[in-house]
Amino acid sequence: MIRKSFFLGLVLFIAMMPAFAQPPAETGSVPEKDAQSLLSAFMSYTDLRIGSVQRSLEILASTTEGRSGKWESMKGLLGGYQKSEDGLIVWYVRPDGTYDTVDKGLMDVKLSDRSYFPDLMAGMKITGALVVSKSTGQRSAVIAVPIKKNGKVVGAIGVSLFLDRLSDQVGSALDLRPDAAFFAMAPNGLTTLHRKTDRHFLDPRELGSESLKNAANEMLSGTSGDVTYEFDNATKHAVYRTSLLTQWKFVLTFSAAPQK
Repeated sequence: MIRKSFFLGLVLFIAMMPAFAQPPAETGSVPEKDAQSLLSAFMSYTDLRIGSVQRSLEILASTTEGRSGKWESMKGLLGGYQKSEDGLIVWYVRPDGTYDTVDKGLMDVKLSDRSYFPDLMAGMKITGALVVSKSTGQRSAVIAVPIKKNGKVVGAIGVSLFLDRLSDQVGSALDLRPDAAFFAMAPNGLTTLHRKTDRHFLDPRELGSESLKNAANEMLSGTSGDVTYEFDNATKHAVYRTSLLTQWKFVLTFSAAPQK
């Protein structure tokens, strides 16, 4: 039941896939409408994935087990959810920062030093905070919802969604032509998703290309549009759009048409 909405979303996503996603015999300029369609599909896929996890956490937090604030009461429920998903770990954190994960139980480190922690304990939902997971060492996006009892936050249930795995899933779904690529940036400029997963958490403004730096700044300050820049000894054209869910900038790039 928890995953039903995500699967329905995937059906809609597949229906949106433009024809140019399959590699053509020769590379060339990409029609603007096709680029925009694929960009929409990329953002929709990611938002559906993150949104589905968030809705599932809200359901778990509303159960008797979740509202108990006791790990022993909720760990079976959270473990069942983790088994039903792929590429994530589930955890429960207390107001003092101590936390348990489904895989390892009580951890010997705390989450109270995470930048998102004060907001979470103030009753706010967390959607896409970037971390290197303390329990797995993987680059992850945090999704978490507070648990309230008598109007007071008594803890929170969260997920660390592995970005390398999510990027692989996106890449398989999009099946981009060889000269095209995708990436997404958090509001601070760090790369959250990339066709080349070794670029996760890198800031494109620091990769040695002045035109890429300018393009990244333009994308970070704008809502949607298109830019052109030089990188990897090639001229790239990119279209971008901002997710209302995560505030990430979703970008589709492809080789610009050669000048005649």
